[in-house]
This record gives sequence, structure tokens and C-alpha cells, in this order.
Amino acid sequence: MTRPSFEQLSAAPELATLAVLETAASMATLALRAEYPELGTDNFDPREPDLRAALELIKLARAIDLAIARYRRA
Repeated sequence: MTRPSFEQLSAAPELATLAVLETAASMATLALRAEYPELGTDNFDPREPDLRAALELIKLARAIDLAIARYRRA
């Protein structure tokens, strides 16, 4: 997670929202892994709807992180 400086926010205020979004995605991933520790192993049933939903959210959180990183590089 990148914390934008005052100077960066002055030049690109959208970085504030992106920092919040990045933090939220990270916290959601941590919370889901805490709720479903079996996701960190090969010992879970991917047919269970709650586990599938958790995996999908984690996948989307990673996509958000990658998109934000691409935006920052651009």
C-alpha cells in the first residue's frame, strides 16, 4: 500500500481515493483469510458457495491492486 504525500495529492487528488481502495482491498483479503484459513491450504472444498465467493473476492482484490499499480505507473 502506498501512502500518497501532500505533494502527490496536490498534483493528483484521486490518489487519496485509490489509497483508501487499496487499503480496503487488502483488509478484505486479510479478513477473508482469517475467516477461512483453509483457503491457504489445498484442503478445502471449492464447491462450497461461501468459499467460492471468498476466493472470488480475493481474486478481485488482487485485480484492484494490480490496476492501481498500473495507474500509478502511468
